[in-house]
Amino acid sequence: MAASPKQVGIIGLGSMGSNVARLLLAKNYPLVVYNKASDKYSPFQELDNVYLSKDLKDFARKLDESESPARVWIMVPGGTVTNGLVKELSALLKKGDIVIDASNSMYGDSIANYNLLKKKGISYLDVGCAGGPDDLLKGVSLMVGGDRAAFDETNDIFTIVCGSGTYGYLGPTGSGQMAKLVHNTIFYGIFPVYSEGIELLLRMKKENPGLDTDEALRLLSKSPPITTGIMEAIAATVKAGSLPDGPAPTIGVSTMVESGTAKAQELGVTLNITRNILAGYSAMSETTRKIYGAAKKKLTGH
Repeated sequence: MAASPKQVGIIGLGSMGSNVARLLLAKNYPLVVYNKASDKYSPFQELDNVYLSKDLKDFARKLDESESPARVWIMVPGGTVTNGLVKELSALLKKGDIVIDASNSMYGDSIANYNLLKKKGISYLDVGCAGGPDDLLKGVSLMVGGDRAAFDETNDIFTIVCGSGTYGYLGPTGSGQMAKLVHNTIFYGIFPVYSEGIELLLRMKKENPGLDTDEALRLLSKSPPITTGIMEAIAATVKAGSLPDGPAPTIGVSTMVESGTAKAQELGVTLNITRNILAGYSAMSETTRKIYGAAKKKLTGH
């Protein structure tokens, strides 16, 4: 007979944390939850499997009633809020408990929080969560750093929370947030480029009123490699140090892209960010050129 799911504590019932709670409840995990603003308790008020804590002391007391070590998932704003919360928990949790910090924190903070809790015999995992509230109900990527033993003890939680997405152990404390920092840097770099491209599409519709922009957007949203193909090609290229030997290739912009940016200017679309990125191709570092060149060959054949 399968063992009953172990209790999980959740701190932070915002749009992300509340969905983590829903995912675990769907798998019959008993929850102890705490949120500073009690109005966030409303969706969970009538549920038998959820304990709504009055404060952090009540939260820790309820978790302590279980025979198993507490497993606490934190999902509050990174930085000062998370660091203050970890400090409070260091005085309330007991030796053997595990804190899973899924906030957007700088990895230096994660290392400091790990060291603080380690003094009390409490384990700490830093988790970069790639995806938003809606993604949590479909599938996210969870990037985990910390002690391997603590990761193994919480593997079942990650399996459920990642949904149809994925998760993995990256290494020592700070590793998870290092990966999330790279994720966010890429995200904020490409998002405005996508937006500028779509502005160009909308402007072109003025020249061609029959253009079905809704259908174009649907097809673009499913179009490799601008969806997942780029990262998959880069991952395959970089894996196991497989970057090509020798000098890095010269990287240029295709004639079609040059024509597209010229057309955008004609239509009054600035493409300021896109233009700056394209102008920066000549300034790519040698390693970046090797990654780009090898991954592009995988994607396009040239």
